[in-house]
Amino acid sequence: MIFALTHPERVEKLILDGANLDASGVKRKIQIPIEIGYRIAKLFAGKSCKAKKNAEMLGLMVNDPNVKPEELSGIQSPTLVIAGDKDMIKDEHTRLIARSIPGAELSVIPGDHFIANKNAEAFNEVVLRFLVE
Repeated sequence: MIFALTHPERVEKLILDGANLDASGVKRKIQIPIEIGYRIAKLFAGKSCKAKKNAEMLGLMVNDPNVKPEELSGIQSPTLVIAGDKDMIKDEHTRLIARSIPGAELSVIPGDHFIANKNAEAFNEVVLRFLVE
């Protein structure tokens, strides 16, 4: 999303898979353990390379991307917003993203946050159709 907003000339088509605007888009039962893990990893980051890497990874899920829905109106590329019906991202959040991008297509397919891997056939079918159109 941020790249498409910053460099629209470089994005012909955009596919957002399990995207969120900020941490509030993640279901609380998922986000709370991530936040706890982040805080613990941060405590040990100075003592362990593994903890530092974990803190960096978990920090992305706690602190980023922080995009406001109204900013999404600046996305100019045809966009597919895709998510699993049991995704860790709240359904209403996914729908907000799709509504906020002009002309965006929304596709919710069976599966969780890892649909590209766990339901590759359905995922690829939707993505290929979008790319060919």
